Amino acid sequence: MIEVTVKEHLETMLDGIPVYMETPNDISGKFVVLQIIDREKNNLIDAATVEIRSYADSKYDAAVLDESVRGAMEDLNQSDITAHIGGGNDDTDTSLKKYRYRCYYNLYY
Repeated sequence: MIEVTVKEHLETMLDGIPVYMETPNDISGKFVVLQIIDREKNNLIDAATVEIRSYADSKYDAAVLDESVRGAMEDLNQSDITAHIGGGNDDTDTSLKKYRYRCYYNLYY
């Protein structure tokens, strides 16, 4: 599963920052949530779009974490997966009262 591959890669690259596939109940500190939002297959090539949300207690820390996520995703290109950024933005989560940035990647594998 591509989700597991991306999750394990981010956990390795983000050095101790928890990476989840759903928002945790304990939302303290810094953490990352990833979610596959689209899948397809074309000419035997699998593709997926992943949304990666970076949470932190300050806007600055959320922005820095987002940049770390983007750097880690660039390293994913060195394996058998190609990752292209599809966008991203500052998206503070008002329901959780947590600073959040998010980015989208198109993955081909």
